[in-house]
Amino acid sequence: MNNRTAHLYDSPTAKTLLRNAGKIARQENYWLTGIGIVQTLSTIVFAATIALLINNAVYLQQSIWQQTHWWWLLTLVLSIKALLPLVQSRLADKASAKIRNALRTATFQHCQHHHIHLYPSFSAAELSSLISTEIDSTRDYFAEFLPQQRLAVLAPLLIIIACSSINWLVPLIFALTAPLVPLFMIIAGHKAAEASQRNLTQLNRLGNLLADRIKGINALQLARTTVHETESVYAQSENYRRSTMQVLRLAFLSGTLLEFFSAISVALVAVYLGLLFLGKYQIGTWSGEISLGHGIFLLMLAPEFYLPLRRLGTLYHARADAISVAEHLLRLFSNNPSNDSTSARYPTTENQHKRLPVKINAITFRDLQTARHGQLLNKPLNLTLTPGQSLLLRGSSGIGKSTLLDTLAGFLPIAAGQLLINQQTIDVFNHTAWQSRIGYIAQQPELLFDSIRHNLCLGRAFTDEQLFAALAAAQADALVKELPKQLDYHISDSGGYLSGGQAQRIALARIFLHQPDLLLLDEPTANLDNDTAGLLLKALQQFTQQGGMLIMASHRTSDTAFFQQIVTLHSKEEATNA
Repeated sequence: MNNRTAHLYDSPTAKTLLRNAGKIARQENYWLTGIGIVQTLSTIVFAATIALLINNAVYLQQSIWQQTHWWWLLTLVLSIKALLPLVQSRLADKASAKIRNALRTATFQHCQHHHIHLYPSFSAAELSSLISTEIDSTRDYFAEFLPQQRLAVLAPLLIIIACSSINWLVPLIFALTAPLVPLFMIIAGHKAAEASQRNLTQLNRLGNLLADRIKGINALQLARTTVHETESVYAQSENYRRSTMQVLRLAFLSGTLLEFFSAISVALVAVYLGLLFLGKYQIGTWSGEISLGHGIFLLMLAPEFYLPLRRLGTLYHARADAISVAEHLLRLFSNNPSNDSTSARYPTTENQHKRLPVKINAITFRDLQTARHGQLLNKPLNLTLTPGQSLLLRGSSGIGKSTLLDTLAGFLPIAAGQLLINQQTIDVFNHTAWQSRIGYIAQQPELLFDSIRHNLCLGRAFTDEQLFAALAAAQADALVKELPKQLDYHISDSGGYLSGGQAQRIALARIFLHQPDLLLLDEPTANLDNDTAGLLLKALQQFTQQGGMLIMASHRTSDTAFFQQIVTLHSKEEATNA
């Protein structure tokens, strides 16, 4: 984790996250602010030069406009005003890209570090949308809104100072009417933020729906429900379209309001100057009178005073979008099992990782308890498992069997108690060396969108005889031999082209092929008929007879005959009542 992204994870709020992200391009933002100030000064010089030339040519009947140095000055100022926006745009894009790359890096690092822990809180479709579309949508915020925040203060201040040298009432009008712009900007911005959050939710729902339907397209075709599901996707896309249009309507409404109040404010200045020139009053001038050049200068700067505020207002929806994305990122960064208070008692250290023995002779639970979201699930467990032994976990649904297997696999921290390997306390949470020594099949087996051969080998080299031997042990060899291309038959992730039981047997064959020290199975016989389940249990029995250790969760009463140890899990309340 590099220094640029480390501070992003510690942001307590979405606004703090955006502020910390903005610091990554701090130097570019300073340059952007400086360029904006130079543009404002160029506008003041341009207005003063034009006012001077018109005043001398029309009011004083002089011919200084024929002097070439004035035209060279105007050419220089106009060239600066034309070139600076190009430089500003390039620099803004560079700053925005730098920040967005840092946000993506932080997101990828978090996903790489916690991988499976993100599921089921974050689906693949949601992460894909976050990394691509959502982070890209913050471009306007980092490229334009952040620099414009400073210019919305500095540029009007420079114009007020310039106008104050001629008149004190016009700057006063500016100062009194300027707060109206940010006031209505904030009112419209809150509504835009709510609409943006709803739009983001609709986008994630549409992404999840598409990913789910594409994954199960084969089953939908067999069930002849593709027309109904197409209508569901269309309905969800319409919801997303309507929410997007609502965001755009609010953006246009806020822009219209800002233009209206800016126009009213400029009109006030114009009416004041018109009545002043007509001699209706002599208010606001330092010397009691004002020349035509002074009036032109003030009138030219009036719209320029409100321009930075109007630009900030039109970009306020970008801030609302960025806050919605930041809240989504914050929810991702807070999904961190290692920050769970229940794991603080047994922190993971490099020394513990190095103490993993070469040969595992015994695995011991000492008052071991698991937890989900900080809530202890089962009563303390005390048992020992040695090579050649098998353990069956029983208990009602939701009692914590899958959580215990996740904890033993190192996906969740141990909540209380200890796990001893060869009588040494080892913290297996996120322990890569430990995870390389175990085999684990959850209730939904994880397969690759690839051939059966690659799903079994996982990058290692095995002969076809070894592959079919492992498939035979998992009672899946006949299934593969009946498929077109056999081992080279392509399946989807999670076995989308296979039934649940077939996908589970392919995953089990992969484990038999790699021969782990400890095998963790979550309901492997749930989708099998009695005959196939019996053959599978005999294969598991053979695995333990060869020196492997087995821990399996199951509801089937017929499975108990194949295990040396049987543990029925109870909750803390059940244990207390007993």
